Amino acid sequence: MDIKTKLAEWVDTLQFDKEREHALITDVGKFRDCTMEPDGDHHVILDFSRRKRGWIRYDVENDSEPRQERCVVIGGHERDFDYYILVVVPTRVDGEYRRVGVGTIHCSYVEKCKKDVRVV
Repeated sequence: MDIKTKLAEWVDTLQFDKEREHALITDVGKFRDCTMEPDGDHHVILDFSRRKRGWIRYDVENDSEPRQERCVVIGGHERDFDYYILVVVPTRVDGEYRRVGVGTIHCSYVEKCKKDVRVV
């Protein structure tokens, strides 16, 4: 993921889990008023008028399990209102998610839905 680090603002609420050092404790959001469609090696995020509002690159192709995708905002650019995100799906443990990809999305297409979840 190409990030313009000089312009990026990072979310300061992300923290490593004290019990599991490779897990994050953070807030999770859901995608709103958009669709995702394959486009080469990634997916584009489109609004209802079919304008591109972001993209997702999945970690694994042809994942056969049904997706209930959510996202974790890790930073963004105030100037262009885009967020850098981790794409996550729930695990079988309540309040726990696993990463399935990365991407960017315009801030108006993400809605916070849960606080203090674990990303493993």
